Parts: sequence; structure tokens; C-alpha cells
Amino acid sequence: MIRNQKGFTLIELMVVVLIIGILVAIAIPVFGSAANNARDKSCIANLRTLGGAISQYQAEYNAWPPALANLTVGATPFMKAIPKDPHNETAFNYQNGYTPADGAITVPISDGHAALDSKNNAFPTY
Repeated sequence: MIRNQKGFTLIELMVVVLIIGILVAIAIPVFGSAANNARDKSCIANLRTLGGAISQYQAEYNAWPPALANLTVGATPFMKAIPKDPHNETAFNYQNGYTPADGAITVPISDGHAALDSKNNAFPTY
């Protein structure tokens, strides 16, 4: 009597599951790192956008805005809305207006801060 055996053995299935598990274990940290890098880049882009709006405000009114909310009001607002920190969805910290000497906009990024200097250069400070 000839048996027609179709299907996979238990060992073959276990090897496939093991291989898939190893691939997942490798992929998860890579994707987590990529997501964090994307948030860092988004944060820096938001800071540059804020810096441009602050510079426009300063050129228009010959004074630095007292608060970020001032960028979204008036006859010609400089921004539609103030962006939030992509890491924790909180507002950016803007202290005592923006001065060219200290670049007062800061926002936390993972283990450090991002800052905007007086020339509107946004950079991570780890």
C-alpha cells in the first residue's frame, strides 16, 4: 500500500517559525530607531519653521514676539498654527521672547534638546 503524504512535518514548521522569530527580533529595533530619527528630523524642521516666522514677525514689527501665539494672530498671521513637539505632542518652550544672543526656542528631543540659534539654524543638542 502506497501512502500519499502531503504537508509539512512538525520539525519543518518549527524551523520556519524560528526563522520568522529571528527576523522579527532584528527588524523591531531597526524600525524603532527609524521612527525616532523621523521624530528628530520633524522636530528640527518645526524649529526652522518657527524661526522663519519669528524672523518675519521681527522684520514686520521691529520687535521679537512676546509669545509664540502672537505668530498666529493679526491681520496677516505668520503661521496657521504653532507646531507641537513630535516626541510628546507638547508645545515648544519659548522663553522671554526670542533674542539673537540666546536663541530662546528649545524643545526636548529624546535624551537631549534641540535648539534654534540666532541664525535660524536648528540642531540637536545631545
